[in-house]
Amino acid sequence: MLTCAAKFALGALSTVFVTRELGPERRGAYTVLVTIATVALILAHLSVESAHTSLWSRAAGRRAIAANALLLGLGMGGVCAVGTALVTALDPSILPVPGYGLLLVALLSIPCNLSGTLLNNVLVLSGRIGVVNWGGLLAVGVYCGTLVLLTVAGMLTLGWVIVMWTLSAAVPAVVAMSAVRPRFRDRDRALARRAIGMGLRYHPGHISLYLLLRVDVLILNALTSRTAVGLYSVAVMLMDLTRTAADSVAQVTLHQQMGDDHDSATALTVRTTRLATLLAAGSVGLMCAAAPFLIPLVYGSAFAGSLSPLLALAPGLVALGATRTLGSFLLRLHRPLVTSCLAFGVLVANVALNLLLIPMWGIVGCALASSAGYCALAALQTAWFVHVTGVPYRRLVPGPAELRYLAVVSVRLVTALTAALRRGPSRQEDGAHAGRTGRPPG
Repeated sequence: MLTCAAKFALGALSTVFVTRELGPERRGAYTVLVTIATVALILAHLSVESAHTSLWSRAAGRRAIAANALLLGLGMGGVCAVGTALVTALDPSILPVPGYGLLLVALLSIPCNLSGTLLNNVLVLSGRIGVVNWGGLLAVGVYCGTLVLLTVAGMLTLGWVIVMWTLSAAVPAVVAMSAVRPRFRDRDRALARRAIGMGLRYHPGHISLYLLLRVDVLILNALTSRTAVGLYSVAVMLMDLTRTAADSVAQVTLHQQMGDDHDSATALTVRTTRLATLLAAGSVGLMCAAAPFLIPLVYGSAFAGSLSPLLALAPGLVALGATRTLGSFLLRLHRPLVTSCLAFGVLVANVALNLLLIPMWGIVGCALASSAGYCALAALQTAWFVHVTGVPYRRLVPGPAELRYLAVVSVRLVTALTAALRRGPSRQEDGAHAGRTGRPPG
């Protein structure tokens, strides 16, 4: 929890530096470049991560999965980066970008991100979530630290932000590789082919799911201005921060959800869904309450227009967070066609709503369309879970037990932080006393 909180704080600090220094228009350019690179990554990974998760629950070939993760990540990521660069060079009208050179730098992140994602998945499935969290924390720390130094030196530009974003993508991959220690001799071509084949069946659904979360930025960029994209990106960025708590719950419980006992996995999913619902509602509610003061104070008056789309995104973010662990559970059913159909149907509806509402209401229309899509996906996933497990809908609703649990955890966290703050001055006094007496502190 502490590493997640630290990542949250450093990530928020990084966005403050980037947003204030770049302004709405260049912030929009940054968002377009990063979105193109991440969309290309999602298109290229062929859902091998989901295939590895499904194969892991069958307990065979886990060393081969680790070895294949590194090789597939670097190989598929490299091909994707080159392919995206060629597409944008041959016909710039397909993907209008602020600068081709900056796009090439952003695309270099794809092999690092893909190999890191696949290796981190191995760590999560092995129950080594701490390594994943520390790798992510180190990456955010490197990114944030360099941004601070560049800002102090007066050198923070769009180019430097893209360079540091790309370099920070390599940090989790290096940490995960040192922890997993994949061996080349453990590679298994047959297993790799099986994973790719299985992943391709999941892939339409995963592409649709990711595009549901990011295609709004590309449509907004095509229909409006980069300044509008910059304002909208701040709203999206702040609301994405509210997903941290629910994502952490899903990450911690994934290896148990993929276990052999179906009934135990179902019961765990029900409990974590109730908890995730409270966490999502609480974090989104706090963000909505703080945003009217937070946005102008932290990012400046130029971003005051980000408030309205942020509020419009709120219902969808609550729905996404509440069903985060449900989505993970559905992977163990090995029904990629159903998953793909659900996600693709919601994506088509979302694109249609964006094309309808953006010309009418601009960034607020974009946010409303996205929020409606998120709610629709959450409703469909919940209905499918209830259908296959027989769990009544009412059991997914949070109750007093979850409220008590959160209260206990909050009290313990406050107590631990208070004790840590009290120990700090105490140690300083002990150190000063030791300096006066020549004895080490006891």
